[in-house]
Amino acid sequence: MENLQNLGNLLNYDNEIGTPQKPPKLLNVNDYSNWKARFEHYISYTDSSLWIPILEGYKHPTYTYLDEEVPNPISKLDEEEKKVYDKEKKAYRSITMSFTRELFQSFSGYDNSKDLWKALQKRFEGNSDNKKHKRDLLRK
Repeated sequence: MENLQNLGNLLNYDNEIGTPQKPPKLLNVNDYSNWKARFEHYISYTDSSLWIPILEGYKHPTYTYLDEEVPNPISKLDEEEKKVYDKEKKAYRSITMSFTRELFQSFSGYDNSKDLWKALQKRFEGNSDNKKHKRDLLRK
């Protein structure tokens, strides 16, 4: 029985902190700032180049067909474009793997890592007016 309890504690710890194979879980929305710091450490540890699509965005290569921009099929991407595409997908998956089911459903409308990261920040940190208001309340 004690071994099962220890295993449960270890699994909870792994969910909160993350492992080299999986990102930390955002288990409690009130713990967003701590999760964000742990997630940033996780990305830096696993592959710091994943920050590029998260912070700068990703633009899928396109071609013009009948005067319209159409995304290139993945099979038509060159090696460098595939690497950049893979970085975007890995960054996106790393963020979404951190979510509970409820959060995953709430943010299912975002299809790239940059927009998803910004939406998380907006929801849990607020805009600049909200941040200023929180700082003012803390000062009082």
